[in-house]
Amino acid sequence: MTARVLIVSKPVVPPYHDGSICLVRDLAGSFESVSPAVLTTRDAPAVGSRVHHTRLYANRGAYAPALSDNLRVLAYLLLGPRFDVWHFVFAPNPRSSQAASLARSVRRVPVVQTVASRPLTFTDSTRLMFGDKVVALSRFTADRLVAHGLPPSKLVVIPPPVRDVERTPQQVSRARAWASVPPDVPMFVYAGDLEFSSGARTVAEAADAILSAVDESVIVFACRAKTPRSRKVQEELQRMLIARRDRLRFAGEVPDLPALLASATAAPFPADDLYGKVDLPYAVLEACLMKVPVVVAARSPLEEIGGAIAIEPNDARELAAACIRLAREPEMRTSVGEQLRKHVLEKHDPGRVAHEYERIYASLAGN
Repeated sequence: MTARVLIVSKPVVPPYHDGSICLVRDLAGSFESVSPAVLTTRDAPAVGSRVHHTRLYANRGAYAPALSDNLRVLAYLLLGPRFDVWHFVFAPNPRSSQAASLARSVRRVPVVQTVASRPLTFTDSTRLMFGDKVVALSRFTADRLVAHGLPPSKLVVIPPPVRDVERTPQQVSRARAWASVPPDVPMFVYAGDLEFSSGARTVAEAADAILSAVDESVIVFACRAKTPRSRKVQEELQRMLIARRDRLRFAGEVPDLPALLASATAAPFPADDLYGKVDLPYAVLEACLMKVPVVVAARSPLEEIGGAIAIEPNDARELAAACIRLAREPEMRTSVGEQLRKHVLEKHDPGRVAHEYERIYASLAGN
């Protein structure tokens, strides 16, 4: 009998700029032995021909769903049709974890909980882990959950699935034009947060050295605003870099980020704190798939990407040196890009990842 699985997340609806939604989209569309249902809006397009679409959300919403939407989801869990397994995909927080735990105790449905991004603090994080099986997206997060009391027997590491991406020369050209970046000039794209880590500041501190050493190069901050604080941080960075403003772009939320990344010289992503993002952000994984070298912070989940260039966190000098070398050495750039693509195709293949979840569902549903 095919297990019926309800995946509980933010609304699965384009544009797919949220890593947890990309995870649900790519996972649900890749299952072979389960019947998945996802939560979405009334007018959202289908995720896949075999995916049931439960249209509970009023609209796409912002960074976090509205309270009314969350209450509607809770009512569906308590009163809606029965599923063999519930699979929750969100960043652990007290309110959501308490509501999900309540629904689980009432309906007695087996639960898989994917930690879509790290909790605000790992201290007392075990009280947020209500799943029969807890899935961490990286060994980094798994180790910290265990260190803070989560039984290893409840935990499994499964990296996020990511579809292969490619963009046409026309799409790449349009993306550069949208960001006001001339064709063929070296371009470095930072596609992380402004407010949740020191990544943007480290790139800004490295900017002068990079732009001085790499002729005509441009640095693009492609950062989706998640909180009101992001504007303040952007203004601070713009003041800091005012002398280089003609070769900097604060592009905000980019309509087609993969197309912009496709022609980048490198994608510096020195985030020392991935709160608010999946452990292995889709912008980084998509850059890898397009053979764009990524430069990441050591001692973070990103170091688990095979082939990534790791630097010391907050070390702008080391970041600048890595970016300059990648710009000057095309053979190195090609070699690093090939390694990255090979790693992501192997470790993040949606079919492979879906199969790992299917085995967990089967064990919980008794199939």
